[in-house]
Amino acid sequence: MPRPLLLLAILAAPAYAEPDEDLHPPSSVEVAPAPPPPRVHPFATTRLWGGGVRLTGLSGIGALPGVNYGGEVAALVRRDELFVELGIARWRPEKAVVVTTMPERVELGLDVWTLRGGWTSMHMPLRAWGLVEVGELASAHGMPGVVTRMMTGETPAERQWHALGGGFGVAWPMSEHARLVGMIEVAIPVDRERLMIADGDAYQPDPMAVRSSVGLEVGWR
Repeated sequence: MPRPLLLLAILAAPAYAEPDEDLHPPSSVEVAPAPPPPRVHPFATTRLWGGGVRLTGLSGIGALPGVNYGGEVAALVRRDELFVELGIARWRPEKAVVVTTMPERVELGLDVWTLRGGWTSMHMPLRAWGLVEVGELASAHGMPGVVTRMMTGETPAERQWHALGGGFGVAWPMSEHARLVGMIEVAIPVDRERLMIADGDAYQPDPMAVRSSVGLEVGWR
């Protein structure tokens, strides 16, 4: 082939390019489904603070003769899984008992302040606590001033109530702000003085008082 034609043929030929190694054929892209939202248990809470007010019916044995009955009002404050609670309760024995050492006719009963502190689960309706109690047996003045009278010595030693103990319970949610509460407690009296009652008998609290209670609590989980 003549040289001029050879040059024209070379110039007209398509240039050869090295394949680009970074280029890849398109591929199908699959979009992963979004994960389902985490399931929130109806008993769980994420609030740092919580609390409520509870009205409870009480029954038990050991503090007073026979089966004891009573009622309690308590206020609770929770932070994380720790709580503190202050309750005011009034107990009466199964049958009326008159204390004869009093100047006036007074029936045997127990007015008591209870301080509880312990653990409450943020994921389950469970609680456990220790308690400290101070109170007055056969009070002629009722609940007001119980602690003040004991601190000033106006309450005789045989009518003072001091106890330590603990308990556990369930706070079952009924709605966002209401819970059905059931509890079992044990209280051990520190002092067990004898009280003279009717018919010349003497009464002394048992070494241990055992209680059960059911109540309604209203507040924030």
